Amino acid sequence: MRSAALLALLLAASPAAAAAGAAPAAPAPAPAAPAAHRVERVSEHAYVVFGRGGNVGVFVGDTEAVLVDSQLEPGGPGLLEAVASATRLPLKLLVNTHHHPDHVGANALLAGRVQAIVAHANVRRRLEAEQAKLDPARRGGLPTLLVGEADPEKEGRLDVRLPGLELHVVHRRAAHTDGDLLVGMPSELVLHVGDVMFLGVLPFVDVQAGGGSFAGVLDTVTWLASWVPDGVRVIPGHGPVAGKQELLRYRDFLAALAAHAAAHPEASSRRLAETFDAAAWPEWKPSPTFVTWETLFDAVTGRGPGRVPR
Repeated sequence: MRSAALLALLLAASPAAAAAGAAPAAPAPAPAAPAAHRVERVSEHAYVVFGRGGNVGVFVGDTEAVLVDSQLEPGGPGLLEAVASATRLPLKLLVNTHHHPDHVGANALLAGRVQAIVAHANVRRRLEAEQAKLDPARRGGLPTLLVGEADPEKEGRLDVRLPGLELHVVHRRAAHTDGDLLVGMPSELVLHVGDVMFLGVLPFVDVQAGGGSFAGVLDTVTWLASWVPDGVRVIPGHGPVAGKQELLRYRDFLAALAAHAAAHPEASSRRLAETFDAAAWPEWKPSPTFVTWETLFDAVTGRGPGRVPR
């Protein structure tokens, strides 16, 4: 399937997307949630849960809901309480945007509460390998409905149609990892893009252990920015909910990183970090224990793991 077809799958084919870029009505305030988690209403039938790990999407239909990602394992009970503060409907599916523990940690807890766990084929493969190292009591929650193939450059899709809810689940190519999924809700112009997008902190691209590609992140974000409508609401893997303006800004940031590295091919990652105009991009801040400017340029150039060693 070509990228042009994927475009239609996520949002552009929806009637709302064709409405001259009209923004959806301002969402009502979100209901209260436990202190460890914060729930924000993104649209009439979509929520995001901030808490212990990556951002969780909650998409609500007439009779059932779909969860996107499950955060870290210890936060699972609190996550369930937070979801219940948004909707009391049963959960039909859990979608994993990729394999990192802060997005799949509570899978085992949720497995008995959903009909299936959806993920890219490479996520299943990686989680199986990780769980083989665990005590059997801690295993479980493996994806059961797979999207895509072992080759991460092959596109894949799954359309989810429930009463009152339609979601498009798409894999474009290797980006943050080799198993990223994007989840679109066409009717309300909402996209959950997982860790393909970071806001507030420098992005992590898992180029070594996770099979990611900085070029793939830039390509995917550039593709999204080329067609999403003005009223889109984007849930990043980490950071606040964004709109098209923030997505365009993120694209430009990634392009500036790539251009700087290309202009100085002999420079070390440290030198690239020292000479990059970081002040022009205050929205993204380094973390001494996660992603620094130097480790980010390791990812840009493919020289290192993309983050500070644990």
